[in-house]
Amino acid sequence: MCGIATVIFTRGLLAATGYPQVGNSSLHIAHVLWGGLLMLSALLALLAFLSPATRPVSAVLGGVGFGLFIDEVGKFVTKDVDYFYKPAIAIIYVAFVVMFGVIRWLSRRGFTAQEATLIALETLQRSAVGALSEERRAEVLHLMQTTGADDPLALDVRKLLETCDTVPDTTPIGQRISKKLAAVWVPLTRHPLFRLFIDALLVVGAAISTAEGAWLLRHGIHHTSFSERAFCLTTIAADVLLLIGAIRLSRSILSSLRWYDHAVLLEIVVGQVFLYGSEQLAATLNLVALLIVWALIRWAIHYEQGAALRPPLVSSASP
Repeated sequence: MCGIATVIFTRGLLAATGYPQVGNSSLHIAHVLWGGLLMLSALLALLAFLSPATRPVSAVLGGVGFGLFIDEVGKFVTKDVDYFYKPAIAIIYVAFVVMFGVIRWLSRRGFTAQEATLIALETLQRSAVGALSEERRAEVLHLMQTTGADDPLALDVRKLLETCDTVPDTTPIGQRISKKLAAVWVPLTRHPLFRLFIDALLVVGAAISTAEGAWLLRHGIHHTSFSERAFCLTTIAADVLLLIGAIRLSRSILSSLRWYDHAVLLEIVVGQVFLYGSEQLAATLNLVALLIVWALIRWAIHYEQGAALRPPLVSSASP
C-alpha cells in the first residue's frame, strides 16, 4: 500500500509542480536513488533492531522506497531514458499485482513444527516489550498444537508463552467494520426485493461499463489502441460473469457472490492493466472503485461461508 500510494503521490506532485529536477545543468539526482536509500534503510533496520516495532517501520520505509524505485521504470526499459514512456504505468501496475499474488501465495502455505516454534519465539519478543495481546498468544499456541510442535524446545517455549504477560485485547477496526456491515447485510438479503436490488446494481454497472467503452471508442474502433480494445473485451467478459452470477442468485447467494468475485478480479487483474496503458494515472479512480467493490464482495463471501447453516436468504417467491 505504501508503494502504490508513493507512486500516485510522486506522479501527482511532479505533474503539479512542472516536473522539477534536483541537480544542476549536468547532474540530475533521480528519485530512484532516494528509493534505493529507503529500501536499504529498511533492510538495515531489520538487521540491526530486534524490537517488533521495527517491522512496521521497515515495511513503510521499504514500501515508499520501492514506490520511488518502480516509478522510474520507464527510464530503464527505453533507450532514450523516457520517464514518460506510456506503458510505464501498466508495467508498474503489473509489478504490484504480481507482488500481491506472491504475498498471498506465501501467506496461505502451511507451517512446519519448527517454523511454529520460531514464530512462538518471535511472539515472546512482543511480551518482552509489553506488546503481546491475548489474541496473538492464543493464535500462536493453536499453531503450535496443530503443527505438532512437541520437541523439548517447543514445550519450553510453550510454557513461557502460556505464563508470560499480555496486554488487554482491543477490538480490531476490521471486526468493528464487519459488525456494522453484517447489521446491514442480513436484513438486506432477507428482504423480498433483494434480487431486484441486485439486478438494479447490475444494470447500473452495465451502464458504467458501456459508458467507459463508449468513451474509449469515441473516435471509432479503427482509431483505438490495442490497450483500449483489450480493455473493452475484458469488460465484456466481466459483464458475462456478472450475468451468470445474477442467474445463480435465486439458487445460491454464495455461488452468485463467487461469480461476482471472478468478474471484479478479472477487471482488476487484466482490464485495469490495459486501462492504465491507455488512460495512464487517471485510471486510478477506476481501480479504487473496483477495490472497494471487491473488498465488499470478499467480506460477503466470508460472511456467507461462516453462516452456511443459516436458512436461505432469498425466497423463491422473490420477484
